[in-house]
Amino acid sequence: MPPEIRRSRPVQARSRAMVERILDAATRVLATGGYAQMSTNRVADEAGVSIGSLYRYFRDKDELIAELQARASAGIVEEITTAMADAAAQPPYEGTRHVVATLVASLRARGPLISAMINEVPLGSHTNALPEVERGLAVFTRMYAVQRAPQLPREELEARVYLAMGITLSSCLRIALEKPEHLDAEHLIDLTAGMLALGLTV
Repeated sequence: MPPEIRRSRPVQARSRAMVERILDAATRVLATGGYAQMSTNRVADEAGVSIGSLYRYFRDKDELIAELQARASAGIVEEITTAMADAAAQPPYEGTRHVVATLVASLRARGPLISAMINEVPLGSHTNALPEVERGLAVFTRMYAVQRAPQLPREELEARVYLAMGITLSSCLRIALEKPEHLDAEHLIDLTAGMLALGLTV
């Protein structure tokens, strides 16, 4: 794309609708063809808009991916934040399970995009594909551990929070996106919640 063209901010309702249309199309293209097959031309065709219209808002496919990632992260964070607020008043295991189940459902609802971000987008990984989600979980986990196990020294607390982040996000991603058919998702959520609740409160 020519460097002199700059992305417009969607201010009017019509412009916002156009951006949503493009992003919905990008999600479908990503789900069916993956990152490697995704292009701005293909997204524009899928959205039924001209390539010039797409370039008004997005410079390239990586900017499209970045916007999709930001929106997915914001949606997941919003959902797990609500779950965390609910969990604070529940016993350790029940509260932890509620957060884990919510995260699994949020990831599953955005499965094609999350899978592409982790497996195909350059530099994708469990940790840097959803940094806002991990930060949100870390805040909750730290507060939870302080409340439930105030006797823990700071170094021990930080070590457990660090490991809990890896266990939580990795396990929830596996349950949501990679679970073999012969395994029961609810049981896997039970096991994950049990490990976390034990590790953060004992």
